[in-house]
Formats: sequence, structure tokens, C-alpha cells
Amino acid sequence: MSSAEQKRVRERLDYYYRAARAIILSRQNPNTGLIPASVAVTTHGDYRDAWVRDNVYSIMCVFGLALAYRRIDDELGRAYELEHSTTKLMRGLLFSMMRQSAKVERFKYTLSITDSLHAKYNTNTGDTVVGDSEWGHLQVDATSLFLLMLAQMTAAGFQVIYTLDEVDFVQNLVFYIERAYRTPDYGIWERGNKVNHGEPELNSSSIGIVVAALQAINGVNLFGSRGGPSSVIHVLPDEVTRNSMILHSALPRESFSKEIDAALLAVIGYPAYAVADEEVVQKTRNEIVTKLRGRYGCKRFLRDGHQAVLEDNSRLYYDPQELRIFENIECEWPLFFTYFILDGLFRGDTAAVEEYREAIKPLLVDSTTLSDYADLPSVTPPMRTKTPPRTSPKSPGLTRETFHLIPEVYYVPRESVEAEKANPHSQDRLPNDNVPLVWANSLYMLGNLVHENLVSTAELDPLGRRFYARRADNRDTVVQIALLAEDESLQAKLSTFGLDTQSLDQLGSVTICPPTALAEVYTTLGMNDKLGMSGRPPRPVGTLSTCRLYRVQGRLYAFVPHFLDKQEFYLSSDNDYLVSVIESQLSFVQRHWTFAGRPTLVILLTHQMFNQSYPDSLAAPPTTQSAPQSDRHFTSSQRHLLHFIMNLRSGLCCNGTVRVRLGNLNELVPTSSVESLDFLVNKNDVDWLGILRGCPTISRTGSTSRLRELGAATPLATPGGRAPRRNTSFYNVNSGLKTPVQRKEGDGYFPLASELRKRFNFKLLDPEMPDQSAGEGPHHYHSSMGASSATTTPLDDDLSALGLEPHPSASAGTALPVPLGGPGSDVGPAVMSPGLDSLSLTLNDPAEVPQAIAMLGSANNLFDQMDLLHYLFSCHGLKFYVEAMDATVHELVEEVYMKAQYLKQWGVLRQAAGVLGKVVNNQLTICITDLVIRLKSLTIGHGSNEVVISSPVPPDAINDILLRCCSEDLREIPLVQEVIINLADLIQAKPDMFDGLMRLRTHYILIALREEISRLNNCDEEEALDILLEMSPFELKVLVNTIMSGPSLSKANVHSLVHSETKALANEGKVRGWRNVSVNAVLGDRPTDLFAADKTELSISVQSAGFSAGNFARIDVNRTGLPAANRGINVVVLDPVEKSVAETVSFDTHLSEADAQEFADFVNGLEPHMVFIMAVKDDAAERLTPEARQAVEALGSHMIGQLGYRDSWCFVGYKGAPREHIVEVRQAAARGPTDVLHIRYNLEDLRRRAAQTVGAEHDGPAATRPTPSSSGGRWLRRRKNDGALNRVPSDFYPRVWKVLEQCHGVVVQNECLPRDPLIYEKTPEEPNFAIRVESFLDVIQDPAERQIAVECLMTISLLQVTYPDSRPGRPDGEESVNVTRIFKDALGIFWDVWKQQTGAAADLPFDEPLARRLFYDLPTAGEEHGTVYYLALSALAHLGREKAQAYALECIGHYDTWEKERFKVCTA
Repeated sequence: MSSAEQKRVRERLDYYYRAARAIILSRQNPNTGLIPASVAVTTHGDYRDAWVRDNVYSIMCVFGLALAYRRIDDELGRAYELEHSTTKLMRGLLFSMMRQSAKVERFKYTLSITDSLHAKYNTNTGDTVVGDSEWGHLQVDATSLFLLMLAQMTAAGFQVIYTLDEVDFVQNLVFYIERAYRTPDYGIWERGNKVNHGEPELNSSSIGIVVAALQAINGVNLFGSRGGPSSVIHVLPDEVTRNSMILHSALPRESFSKEIDAALLAVIGYPAYAVADEEVVQKTRNEIVTKLRGRYGCKRFLRDGHQAVLEDNSRLYYDPQELRIFENIECEWPLFFTYFILDGLFRGDTAAVEEYREAIKPLLVDSTTLSDYADLPSVTPPMRTKTPPRTSPKSPGLTRETFHLIPEVYYVPRESVEAEKANPHSQDRLPNDNVPLVWANSLYMLGNLVHENLVSTAELDPLGRRFYARRADNRDTVVQIALLAEDESLQAKLSTFGLDTQSLDQLGSVTICPPTALAEVYTTLGMNDKLGMSGRPPRPVGTLSTCRLYRVQGRLYAFVPHFLDKQEFYLSSDNDYLVSVIESQLSFVQRHWTFAGRPTLVILLTHQMFNQSYPDSLAAPPTTQSAPQSDRHFTSSQRHLLHFIMNLRSGLCCNGTVRVRLGNLNELVPTSSVESLDFLVNKNDVDWLGILRGCPTISRTGSTSRLRELGAATPLATPGGRAPRRNTSFYNVNSGLKTPVQRKEGDGYFPLASELRKRFNFKLLDPEMPDQSAGEGPHHYHSSMGASSATTTPLDDDLSALGLEPHPSASAGTALPVPLGGPGSDVGPAVMSPGLDSLSLTLNDPAEVPQAIAMLGSANNLFDQMDLLHYLFSCHGLKFYVEAMDATVHELVEEVYMKAQYLKQWGVLRQAAGVLGKVVNNQLTICITDLVIRLKSLTIGHGSNEVVISSPVPPDAINDILLRCCSEDLREIPLVQEVIINLADLIQAKPDMFDGLMRLRTHYILIALREEISRLNNCDEEEALDILLEMSPFELKVLVNTIMSGPSLSKANVHSLVHSETKALANEGKVRGWRNVSVNAVLGDRPTDLFAADKTELSISVQSAGFSAGNFARIDVNRTGLPAANRGINVVVLDPVEKSVAETVSFDTHLSEADAQEFADFVNGLEPHMVFIMAVKDDAAERLTPEARQAVEALGSHMIGQLGYRDSWCFVGYKGAPREHIVEVRQAAARGPTDVLHIRYNLEDLRRRAAQTVGAEHDGPAATRPTPSSSGGRWLRRRKNDGALNRVPSDFYPRVWKVLEQCHGVVVQNECLPRDPLIYEKTPEEPNFAIRVESFLDVIQDPAERQIAVECLMTISLLQVTYPDSRPGRPDGEESVNVTRIFKDALGIFWDVWKQQTGAAADLPFDEPLARRLFYDLPTAGEEHGTVYYLALSALAHLGREKAQAYALECIGHYDTWEKERFKVCTA
């Protein structure tokens, strides 16, 4: 640097030093180090207090200036002075907060607004200035900003923290903010909801600063380079990821009441840089510029009345209807231009920097014009004397130095209000009295320092936050998987299938611990008796945390993931569900892994997963065989788990999207991510070694340890003081549900029965083994209860081997309440407990308690036992002691729960879970937050008991809501939990499925599930309810996905599962056949762009390679690859009519004869017009049965009979196709892969063949033949599901806002949604407006009619835009749109047209139920006879038929165009 440049740098630094002294440091209190926000006391408040947020921002330029002085030879000691001024302020804030350590401790558990840290303190003393309830203190962003800058300053070499007590407090501040994703706060503007009624809400700006703070401070040693393990701050990666996911899903929205907020500039730019997705960053920045930027700065948010001249200063809150008066006259804040400048500097965007520097120049105020700055120092350097003078010397003739000051806001003068409203940004504005806003001046000077190259962005951001949005893509992360067997016998059993595992005794230097141990370890982090702080609350740790190895004093510890813990809930007892969870968690880890080293997932395989006997009960251990065993003794769910684990050996998972590596844990250690827990060494009062090594839940087996705790109360057990249940429901001998679904399960329970009885002192009888000696055969059930025997339906061989044969009318409990059964259901309040013919029980009526107890002693049927226990619970509660059983009701229900869990008796399991009140509180809290942060309100219960959840709720509150709202039927408690968990999983994996949904009503989702089962099985509501209750968790998960699939429900091929099972469902009364379907395919992860609108051909390419030939299968359709990564026969089924992928499924016929049988059933059930593609990977011949080969030969194959071990084979065609439309190729194992098979089909030809096939199925009366008024029930199904889910088009609510703007209100069934004050208090895209409209539409009880009302309002909106003078829906003299009348008139018009089209008699009377059913089954548009056409005709009837018809036909075209554009946006 030249001497001239050195001089320039020194002069500019000295100038900024004087400016910082005059504007900022002159205000810093010499005792506390705190800085007041301003010296102003105005009608809008006293700014002389020290706000946490303002102080941190105010000191940022001093921090930057100190770094700049470090660069030069600072002989005046200014670098030291500025550094310690910064440190003094940060420590002043720290001391003020540490005085409230008791509040921090309480807040970690309560999240209560009264337990939060205060947002501002007395500048002179550091004390609080207002009461806990007198201010919106809960401002998570302020605390997070402090932590963020603490981390940056520490990394820059500033020593802010001195003692371990302070370290512990900072660690507790991390726990204080880590759950921000479910902590509604008052936000940066201290008001929460924009009407300022004191209602906190989730704010994206708060969550964003939290994300940055947690990422920045993780791993920072607060003692700097001289610190040890005890001064390092730890942040659990799952907490960071959870907040980050919520933030990314919410942006660019700020909160429920604010669609956008300029405060988000600090989140997407300096200082947070919390958003990793550059598209989200750009979208948010553009939204702010478009909606909030003006000539004088940015509005904080739309309709912000703060400091506007029309604001009523006599009150803090606003009346909702007055918010619209602030539209277009909101104050503009120059502060936000400083954020744009800094962001441009950090991004290297020179154009943006110059743009906003020019924009802010005319907004600056000359300090010489303000009386407060009359004594500013001159430009002459101060005199240097040994003894400072009593007064500052002044040189005559010198002018005062000018500094540029930034006002707080610019407002519209009263005389210019109307002109500004009429023409926004046209009027001149004035600065308010609060000059300068110190926070704004600090950021402005910081930007100048960077712009003039006096300090670099690297120095201001030593932690590299600015690179977060440009970080490397981590999709190529390899997830390491270590498979452990709980003992040697299971290890030997799995080895016979070629699956290598390790037993717990073979791990050497690595200790395996349960996830609860890691959670307990972290409870010691930050523990400090002097401060009265307990450390991290005992909350579960997530998968990212358990995918790391941990080192303490050289010893390594690995932790089993939490989702394998069956103690939490019964879901993981279902192997199919467990596989789907493992897949989703692998995908989650792969997407969010950001640490050094690879993630290592430890999977502990247990006997319970395979229902195998324990070693104690085995005569001899199984011998290892050289060839893989068949899995014919396994159930389908057990085979699914086994196949999934074995397929991991291929190195790919989740349809090839996640790379995995299987290996022994000891071999995976060198490449694993290892975290230090050496902070435990200094915790002398904690037995951390006992926590990690003395892990009873792993010492024997995961499953047995779970069972050891059954007799004791668990955190999930029902608390005392339960609310009364089922006041009007009964058990009665002459009523009841139909026979529970008989399930085909494995033979694992009864070999364990005697062993388990010895261990756990079971009190109830086990289901009796069949008495073959009596000559009654395996299908008879012998009751020892004194009742006559009854026969069951035929059972499968595997179930007979169990010895479990439930009574044919065994009840799963009482029916769900009448509303769930439907208005026409005959499900009454009385329900039978089968086998209890001599006993009539009524819930809450203790008259039959002695008889029930007597029956309980002899009942050997899980259904009977659960019904009797439910009755005893209703009369006396869980603590009731049953003397004859020597146990409480709680202990007996836990016993039934455990047995049902082993036997996979899901109906009994759900009933027991409901009685026990089992609630997965922490998981539900996260799931609910995932939903509400995406603007999806959740409701639990129905009718007067329905509770709306629109913000995150604590675990205790969830428990209370479930027990109170589902008290009519306890089985609804676990069902609702499953639905919530599945919805949360879906919204993460497929957020587009939730387009148009504002409120998720769990009770009505259960109704939609019941209706779907009824449709699939052709059964009544009562039977459908039985099937629903007996479905496995995975089956329920798939069914939830089906009803949530939205527009696809109107497709011709509506069932996305295995078609061959459809008829079997009706006959067998259960949903099955999904076991071998790819989980990702079932859950909707299918390509949607295979069939472009202009495609006339179907181009297929397929290739197969057996194990020796490359071990792969490739299937391409229209140049798009489809999943074919599993061993065996990979099948893709295409529907050319609907241009969709109907199936992606695989069958492991190498290992499983059962899969071969399912493959045969699948092939036989293919519909004639469906195109199938088959390709072998690895081997498909080992267990391929003759029946399966014959089924393929029936399709036209000539080579399937020759398919040998590890041969390669491809087959493409469709059922009933001529020979020239079928292609096939086979290659022997030793001759390499097959050639690439190509074939093209004409789509029009395929559709014509399908139409011929379908047409033959509709020979009948005219009323039943397809007409323009009938779609085979597809649109009716879609409308019923969408109505139950409250699904609307994506831009529906802004369109309703526009409709309201043009009329006085909207009327539905005598209920009115008024224009005033609704559109005055809410903006078109405000979430609260959408919630209000949705609540209004709830007056319509019929889901299909509700959807017609939605379509009606959409039609009115289109007509208003296209023909603004037509007054659609408002005949002369009417100012409100009557939706109900429009619909009824449209129904009448349709009825007349339908009679003409079907040839019905002209005088046929109007049949409203039939007309409604036919109308509901119409498509929306696309042709003349859609609902839009008839609704438009009705809405425009006052114009005359000819004109109305012309407008209606044009409206169809507009509607089609709008739907196509919306579809493009959705798919993009």
C-alpha cells in the first residue's frame, strides 16, 4: 500500500471513528455498556431503553471499525478501544439476561410468553423496565441475533465470555431458541399479529435468525484458542435442520397475518444468510421489492399503521376493519436500504450496491441541522497534553463536522394522504422525529466501510455465513449402514439368507446405546447448579444426531435411531411401515447431511421383527447353509423387511436416489462422522459412564427391554384425572361390528408364550391352541368361557400354525361415533363383545362389574379381553385393582397391548392404545408444526368438540386435546395420531398434494378413508370401519396417500395400487397386495412428465442384466427413466388412456415363492388396455413358480419357460395384444446383458382398444350408459374427497376476495360472508382471509356440494374478469352473490339437458337426489356439459338464454386455459 493510500485509509477510518463516537459510543452507558435505541421520547414511545436487538445491530459498525483498525499501525489505541467497547456491550446484554436465568430455565419446558427473556432493559442499570405481561417480550430473533454475533465476534478473536458459568448460560440460550420452529413469538416488530392484539405467531424472520445462530455457534469454543472441551457450544443437528426446513417451506411468507415482511432481508442476506436455496432467496427478495419498496425505503409489511398520520396513538392495538385505511400510506423505512447495500456487497452485486446507495442519499439528514449535534468535534485532531483540560478546547472559525444521519421512518403528511392513496409513491414524505435510528446508522456505516475497502466481508464474517446459499450440493452423500443382530441365534438365521450382520458382542471398541441414552447425555450439557439451570430438556434426539459416532476419552459410542424404539408407539411394530420410515429417513439424512465424514445408521434387527423364537426356547440353533434359504415361513411383511435389507447390498436405495454402503461397524468407523462428548469428563456430579455403558435397553435385546417396562407406568401412559368417556355408548349383547379381519401372520408368538409368561408374569389367558384331537379340525375355536363353540372363516395355513383363531364375530371395540358412520349408518350406540352371550355390558354402568371380572378370568380371546377391560376402565379407571387377576386395569391393558403388538392385531392394539391414552407427544408436536408452518390448520374432533390448531402446540396440550376431542371413541385417538404423522410425512415428501388445502380435519379425513374402503370393497360403512381399524399402519399410510392425491382421483384408473387385488378386496374384506410395491412409488414418487400434451406415441426402451451380466435393469418411457432397482422382476404398468404411470412394482422371485404367487395374481389382474414392461435384475428364476410362468405365458411370452438362474430377460406388451405388439428377449447368465429392447405404440390406437373393452362393460339401460353427465363415478369420488379435505384451487381465495370487492357479500344456505369489514381488515393473499372463507364454507355439510360451491365462486370470478358488466350471480336489484340459488338453478338446467340426451320422458319429474349424483359426477370444463357451463348459465340467466349460453361457452375456454396454466406452474 502506497503512502498516499495509507493516508487515505487513515483519514477515512478517523472520520468513521469520529462518526461512531458521536452517533453510537457517545450514548453507551459507562456502567452497563448498553446503548439506548434513541434519545427520542415521542408519542410513539420512549426510545431511551436498551433493546437487545437494537444494541446488537448498533454495535456492528463498531465491531467492523475495530477490525479495520487492526489492519493499520494504530498508535492511538483505537482498535483496542473499539474492540472493548464492543465486548462491553455484549457482556452488558449477557449480564442482563443472566439475571433472568430462572426464566430461561422455565421457558425451556413451558415456551410460555411470560417465561421469556425480556426484550429491553434499563440502559443505566441493566434491570427490566416493564412487567412480564406488559410487553411483547418473547422475541426469539433478538436472542438469536445476540448468539449469532457472539459466535462471529469470538471467531474474529474478541473475548466476550470469561467463565464456565457464562458458557453454561450461553449453552442454555441455545436450548432456549432451538425450538423456534414451534414457538410463536412477537417478532422483530414486537406485535405478533399485525392488528397488535397481543397474539404471538410464527414469524419466518425469527426462525431465520435462529437457523443462522444455531449453525454459527455450533462447535465454537467461547474461550477461543485457549479453551478446552468444556467451553465448546453444542447444537444438535436435527434441531438446526428442523428450523431450516420450516423456514424454507414458509418463505417468502412472514406469518399468518403478514404475507411478506421487509425484516426477511436480514434472513436472506446479512447478517444471517440462513437460506440455502438460491431460488427461495431470489423469490423472497423480489417479493419485498415488488410489494414493499418505495422511494424512501421499504414498508415493514402491508397495511402497517405504525406512525402513519391516520394512526390512533391513544391505543396500542388496531380495530381489524381500520387496517385498510393504511393501505398505500404505510411509513417507509430507509433502514432496509442499508440491508440491500450490505447484501449487494457480500454477494458482489455492484449494480445493486450502487442502486441503493443512490436511493439512500437523498434520505440522509445533515447532522449540523440538528440541535442534538451542536457539540460535535471539529475535523482538527484533539490537543495532546499530559493533563487533559477541564473543557474541550475549541478553535474559533472551525465549522462543525457533518455526519449523515438516517431517520427512523418517512411518513405521508396528512394533507397528502388522499393523493398518495390514489397514486402510490407520488407524494413527498417527511422524516419523523426519531433521528437518527442508531441501528440504521450502524448498518449504513458498516456498508461504507466495506464499500471503501476499509474492511473486508471475510473479516466481518469469519464463520463464512455468506457462503451458505452457495454451499455444495450434498445429494451425493453416501449413507453408511451397520446391521446388528440382537443375538447370535438371529445372526445365524439371517446368515442363511446371505445377510451378514454383527451381534452386540462382536463390536469390539464400539458400544451400542439406545437413543434415550444420547438424550440423557445431552441433559448434562449446560447444567449449572449456581445458575439453577438443568441443561437440555430430556427431548428425543433425531436421526441426524444418531447417525454420528461419539467419542468420550477415546471410547466410541453408537446410537440406535429413535424410530426403532417401539416404546414410543406401535407404528414401528409394522415391518412395512418400518421399511417406509427407514427409506424416508435415509433420504432425509442424505439431503440434509452437512458434516465432515459420512453418516452411519445403526439398524438393530430383533427377533420380534421376524417373529422368531428366542434362544432360550429353541432346542438347537439353526445351522448355516451354503445356499440362501427360502422365506416361505415368513409373512409378507417380514419378507418385505428382509428383501429391503438385502437390496441395500446393491448400494442404492429409495429407487436409486440414495447411495448406501453396508458394512461392519468397525470397518465404517474411519469414514464416519465422529463428534466429541468430552465435555462430560468435567461433569463430576453426573454418572455419564453409567448412562452410556449401563444401558439396560440394549444389554439383552431391544424387544425384551421394552417388555421389562410393561408393568410400570410409562411417559405415554394415561395420566390420572381422565375426563369421563362414552357417556352415551354401550356394550350390548345383541349388537356389534362384523367379524374382525383375519390376518395372516407368522408363527412367532406362541413359541414365546410360555417364555414371556415366565418373564412378565402375565395374568390373562393366552388364545387357546386348537384341539386337533377333538376331531374338529383346525378351523374351530374352543372357548373355555362356557359359551358354545363357533366356527370361523377358513384360515391360512400360517395362521393355523399360530394356534390363534379369533371368534368369527370378535369385536374390535365400539364403533366410531355416528358422524363417522355417516348420517345413514345403522351403527348405534350399542356394541357386542362376542362370546359374552350371557352378559350385557354398558359403558360407565358398574352394575355388571363382578360378572365382567369373572368373565375376564376365563376369556382367552384378545378381543374379548380388551372389550372387558375397556368396560372396567369406563367404570373405574386405569388404577382399578382387579383382585382376581392380582393386577390393575392398567397392567392388564398393557399386557393385551403387548400381545396384540406381537400378533399384529391392529384393531385390538389401537383400542388398547386408546384406553391407555398412548400419545407420541414429541413426534406429534413436530408433525403439527410441519403442517401449520405451511399454512395448514389442523382440526381434531368433530362438531362442538372440534378443536382448530393453527399454531404449534406443546406436547401436554396435544395430549389434552386428543383425550378431550376423541372421548366418544378411544380408538380414534391412535387413528388420529397416525393420520397426523402420515400427513406430516406427505407434506415433506409431496407438498404439491396439499395445494388448495388450508385446514386438515382429521375426523373428516377418517370419513374419507372409510368411504374409500367402502368403494374399494363394495361394502357398507360399518364393514368399512372394521377394515379401517384392522388395517396395518403401512396400509393406512398408503390409503391416506390415495385420498390425498387430489386431481388424480378423477382419472379413469383411480387405484394406484395393485389392480389384481381389487376384486379380492371386496371378497376378503381387507386391503392387501401392497407389500412388494416400491414404497416411493406407492407414496406418489412417480414421474409426471412422461406424456407431454403433444405426444402421439409411447416410446419404450428396456434392458436387463442378471447378476453375472452387470446386475441392473433399465426402463425408459419417452426418454424418462423409471425405477427398476430391485432384485427379481421389476414391473412398470402404463395407462395410455390417462397418460399416467399406473404401477411401479417389483417381485423378488429369487428368494420368495410368496412373491411369485403375488406376481402371478398381479399379472392375471392386469386390465386389457394397460401396457406392461418387465425386466429382471440379479435373478428371478430361483423361486419362480410354474403358476407365475403360466401367467406370463398367457400374456404372450415364449421365453419365460426357459428363464434360468440369473438369466437376463425383458418383456413388453399389453394384455390381449397381437403378436406384433409384443417384444421379448432373453440372455443366458454367462452371455451378458440383453440387447436394448425398443418398441413404439400409437397412443390413439391403444386408447381405441381400451374404449372397445370398456364399452362392453356398459350394456344396459340408458340411465346407466356413459353420457356427458356421467364419468363413471370418478368426478363424484374426487369431489367427495376434495370436499372432505376442503381442497380448493391454488388461487381460489384471492379470487373470492375480488368477488367480494364487487358485491356486498356471498350467501350460502342463508349464511352470508359480508364484504365489510372483511376486505378492509385482510389482504387477498393473507392466510387469515383464507381461513375465514373456509370456515364460512363449512356451513355446507355435503362434501361434494361444497366443491360445487367452490367451482361456482371460481366461475363467478372468471365471469367478472371476462365480462365485468354482466353482474354474474347478481340479477337486477341484488347486490349479494347467492351461491346456493345459482347451484339449484344450474341443477334444473342440467336435468332438462340430461333428459334430452338420455331419451327420458319429457314429463319425467325432477329427481333431486339423482340429479345431484349425476351433476356431481360431471367434469369441471373441457366440454359443453361440464359443471362450469351449467353454473355460468345459471349465473348469467338474467342476461337472456342466448347471451348467457355464448358467455358460458367462452367461460369454459377461459377455465380450461386457467387450469392448464395452473398445472404448468404446479408441475414446474
